[in-house]
Amino acid sequence: MGIIVLSFVVSMVLGCIIWFAIGDRFPLAVETKFPPLKNIVIYTLICLIPTYLVVFFTFN
Repeated sequence: MGIIVLSFVVSMVLGCIIWFAIGDRFPLAVETKFPPLKNIVIYTLICLIPTYLVVFFTFN
């Protein structure tokens, strides 16, 4: 359970960092973009699985 929580927290931080570096990109083909919070959530969800795998194989 701790690995999942740690992965989620790290993914939230990475999602914020990626949003800060890249900015509002979603949806890709539309000129009107989602609000910043929705973009941060999308970046966080994209980072969740790779982060979980890194943490799992590091601490297990």
